[in-house]
Amino acid sequence: MTDTGRKPVSDKVSETLTPDSQKSYAEQVKESATGAYDKVAREVQPEDTKSPFQSAADTVTGGSSDAKQSADSNASSFVDTAKEYAASAQQTATDALNQASEYISGKK
Repeated sequence: MTDTGRKPVSDKVSETLTPDSQKSYAEQVKESATGAYDKVAREVQPEDTKSPFQSAADTVTGGSSDAKQSADSNASSFVDTAKEYAASAQQTATDALNQASEYISGKK
């Protein structure tokens, strides 16, 4: 059982398993608001006042939040690196075409 005032774990699981495409806008807003409230409560409530179940649930959901943030950060890093490689490849191709054009036109 979750502590009083906290979002039930069964709701969290159900919300996670149901794709957003199957939820109304109102449901998505409600989930976002209750999720934000529960996240704040997880961080603010002292561990020694949590039930063992709530403490375990907070550890799991906190860990998944940390993992998601790490994955998001890594994805951004990979995207940035890919953009840099693409820009470099584009510049190399442009330079090669310019050199070929100059060679063909007899400018070099």
